[in-house]
Amino acid sequence: MEQNEQVCPKNYLGLSIFSLICCCPPLGIPAVVYASRVRGLFNKGDYLGAQRNSEKAKSWLIAAIVIGFILNLISFFIQIAAESSNPYYY
Repeated sequence: MEQNEQVCPKNYLGLSIFSLICCCPPLGIPAVVYASRVRGLFNKGDYLGAQRNSEKAKSWLIAAIVIGFILNLISFFIQIAAESSNPYYY
């Protein structure tokens, strides 16, 4: 193996699809789009483009997971508050 051979960057496609389905779909869509471009750009010989899209996919999926977690946590506490204010709550 030559030292100047480049390895395809991670595409994060699996995590991007997870963030699209389970966390925050508006932020998961760009993550999937950028992740799906990585392999194609690398195969065309555009290593820098593949690396850039890999980094963008990672950023979008982290944002989707973090914001999705925060929104689910807020929703959980709102539901608890609504149930505890119910006079028929047991």
